[in-house]
Amino acid sequence: MRKLYLILSCLALLVTAVPAADYPDGDERAVTLKGTRNTRQLGGLPVRSGVFKEGAVYRSGALCFASVKDAEKLHGLDIRTILELRLPQEIAKDGPDKPYLLEGIPNRIHWPMGNSHGLGREAYQSYMEDNRPLIRDFFTLMAKPGNYPVLYHCSAGKDRTGILTALLLETLGTPREVIMDDYIHSRRITPKLKVQEDWIQVVFDEIDRSGGIEAYLETVGVTKEQIASVRAILVEEDS
Repeated sequence: MRKLYLILSCLALLVTAVPAADYPDGDERAVTLKGTRNTRQLGGLPVRSGVFKEGAVYRSGALCFASVKDAEKLHGLDIRTILELRLPQEIAKDGPDKPYLLEGIPNRIHWPMGNSHGLGREAYQSYMEDNRPLIRDFFTLMAKPGNYPVLYHCSAGKDRTGILTALLLETLGTPREVIMDDYIHSRRITPKLKVQEDWIQVVFDEIDRSGGIEAYLETVGVTKEQIASVRAILVEEDS
């Protein structure tokens, strides 16, 4: 009985030692749309020396099922750039982003992000290997102030979108447990979506093998000046 008491006491200490999240979770950052459940901004997340700028970057699932009201809501966010990551065959199957949603968006970009082999972790390794030019171009896009606010999306908004989000947040110095929490939020809102922690770990492992995020980005062609610009645009002092 005494052993059980000690075990329960230790568990209680562990629970109370875990700090409560002091940043907005995925539900708080959500943009509620009828056509997809997986649209949210990154604003308010902790970054090195501050927080992620509010209303600057949105991650999403495909916008091919967006309603007219969805489009009105997104237009109300003053989005200037929509980056489409789906492959041509995905667009042919489910349809393109709705024309009434794209109307008035100055920058409409389609960069297909595919993987040549594998599922799960292997697919993520392939995404990282096969899309180095796309990752370079993504950071080139994000280094230009005139492109914001930016929304980028793939199909379900979890894998390709998740990889780019992890790289972006890592660049800004967001703690990895927060990056992971944002990543698995797709699973919370849609339990049928396959989202596993060890998949996004592939991104962290690649960064660490390279010697850190700056070294990794330089290997794909992102300059120090572009990295500095992304940070200057997206980091706000924490009030």
